Order: sequence, then structure tokens, then C-alpha cells
Amino acid sequence: MAGRKHLEEMSMLDDRACKDLVVEHCRRVNARDVTGLLRLYSPGVRFEDPVGSGIRRGHAELRQHAMGAIHCGVHEYAHDPVGALNGKQAAVPVTAHLDFRTTAPLLSSQGFMDWDGKPAGPGKRLQIHYVMVIEVDGSGLIAVMRAYWGRTDVTVVDERDVLTMPARPTTRSTAGGPD
Repeated sequence: MAGRKHLEEMSMLDDRACKDLVVEHCRRVNARDVTGLLRLYSPGVRFEDPVGSGIRRGHAELRQHAMGAIHCGVHEYAHDPVGALNGKQAAVPVTAHLDFRTTAPLLSSQGFMDWDGKPAGPGKRLQIHYVMVIEVDGSGLIAVMRAYWGRTDVTVVDERDVLTMPARPTTRSTAGGPD
């Protein structure tokens, strides 16, 4: 019984670290810190954003993807993350906002959103609701990242309705008490 309790405590620590890691991804994106973002990932990372668009691999492709998102004015708001019992995966619902003029033509040309080609007007942003799922390797780095979203998860919103990420998002305690 003592061994099982120790295993659960270790898993809880890994679970919390994994949840913190998935939220840190969003913080680094919002800070436009591509170098810091890459430090969260294994050099051989496999990622798919969105799932179904094809798997990409490695820091070079992740850097290119992150720079593209930053060029599109991305801001990500991470909601409460959820961890896995094994402490190796975490998922977080994310609301991302991007510049309409830069992003709509790109997403439309890739078949990721429906757009008639008309400008949305001043003060409009694209909003994408998605779930980011990560898997951490033995060194504590993100080895796999998948972003789940589809065409119906992309909408146009007013700039004043854009969410901002709190300075220190909280990770819910699995014990039910305060963090």
C-alpha cells in the first residue's frame, strides 16, 4: 500500500508539471518568445496543428509554425488544463485570437475555414477554440503536441471581446483544496 501511495504522489507531481508545461506553451506564444517556446519541446517533437493537417517534426518546423502564428498576431488564452493519471499527458482548452486580415486568407487557402473574401471590418479578430494535447518524454519535454480544431471552431469576433490570459493561471489541485 505504501508503494502505491508513493506512485500516486509521484504521478501527481508529474501531472502538475505536465499541466504547467501546457500552459507555459501559451505564455511563451503570447510573449512572442519562440526560443523559449522551443526549449519546452524535444528536438524530435511531432506536432499537428490542426489535427488532420499533417504531422510535422522537429524544432525547425515548430519554429516556422510559431513564427507564422506570431506574424498573424496570435494571442492564446489557456483555460484550466487537465492531466492524465500517468503524468505524461495533459490537455488544455485554448481560445486563440488572430489578426483577421492576415489570418483569414491563409486559413481559407488551406481549407481550414470558410470565408467569402470580404473584409470583416475594423476591430475584428479571428477566434479559434481548440484543445491542445501534449505528451511529455522522459526528459520532461513535450514530445508530441496535437491541436484539435475544425472549420466550425473558427469565428469572427469583435476586438473588445478578446480574452486575455491572467498573469498566473492557476492549476486546479487534485486534492480539492487550494493550491
